[in-house]
Amino acid sequence: MSGPEPCFLKIYSWETPATRYPLMKRGEARLSRKSYTRGFYNMEGVRGYDYFTVKKPIPVTSLLVGEETWMVDDPLHWYGMQDLAKAASGRVLVAGLGLGLVIHALEKNESVTSIDAVEIDMDVIDLITPLIATSKTNIINDDFWLYLYRTEEAYDTCILDIWVYDETDRIRTGYSMLAAIGSVSTRYPSAKIYVWGIRDPKWNPAVTKAPCYLETERRIEKMKA
Repeated sequence: MSGPEPCFLKIYSWETPATRYPLMKRGEARLSRKSYTRGFYNMEGVRGYDYFTVKKPIPVTSLLVGEETWMVDDPLHWYGMQDLAKAASGRVLVAGLGLGLVIHALEKNESVTSIDAVEIDMDVIDLITPLIATSKTNIINDDFWLYLYRTEEAYDTCILDIWVYDETDRIRTGYSMLAAIGSVSTRYPSAKIYVWGIRDPKWNPAVTKAPCYLETERRIEKMKA
């Protein structure tokens, strides 16, 4: 028996905290904005959707370092960052600052007591930090892996979002994710560890079942009854 048809999230308008960012540059880091035109885009299982479909052009803000895009605030990433933040609690360690989307969401989570965000690129820190709330947040300029093994801080939740996906070498990308999970798990065995970019709800709480799948399951159960 074949599985259910892909679920599509329909987007008619769009706004995130980054939509209001001024288009600035600090060193090699800069912000840009473009429109996603009508069409289908990958959703990677976030909130259960395989794709999102843009019904009208929407603004999407990007963080670029040099000519490389480090992060965007499209539905995949903003919904995903909100769900990662919602699952966090206590003292939170974040690997990678990006557009600061997860920081926006973590700051609003009352279960989160403090946030340490480790970012290796000082230009990104200079660009993004003035644009985010930091009442709970401490931005640390360091290589995450070096910080991980020399800090004496304890954390209850670790959120990893430092991947640059290599389309030409998926095996290498996969191994790097597994190595990261192993390293953080060893350092903080009792912490909740969430990894952006893995389509597995064990590691990525943003990956769930969409309403269309749940409705299909309910119908199947009624038919069985």
